[in-house]
Amino acid sequence: MLTIAALFQEIKSRQVDFMKAFNAGNANTAAAVYDPDGYFMPNGKDPVKGRAGIEAYFKQDMAEGVKSVQIITEEVNGSGDWAFERGSYHLDGTRGTETGAYLLVWKKVNGQWLIHNDCFNVIKPAPQ
Repeated sequence: MLTIAALFQEIKSRQVDFMKAFNAGNANTAAAVYDPDGYFMPNGKDPVKGRAGIEAYFKQDMAEGVKSVQIITEEVNGSGDWAFERGSYHLDGTRGTETGAYLLVWKKVNGQWLIHNDCFNVIKPAPQ
């Protein structure tokens, strides 16, 4: 059985994979961290279902000037093939910095942790 500390490290490692891909401008690889049937629920916008839609959302973010993301994992817990993660984030881009908080539900699929649900709250939006 996986300890909470080990689970924290596994989830944090997947977040590093996501950040490296996003910060390199690779929306496809960033979206690959998501469950193919997952949901991305952006603050103030309609939910996006599925990996292809999530990839398109990331491409749009990048086209609108988002250059990098920093994710700070603050809490991880779970059991079996399900885990949750709570944390904060910073997006940097041509309009400045956005900060917020997030809650993720992770699902283990074929031995790999994938984001099944992603919901975030913008605390300080980037200037318009």
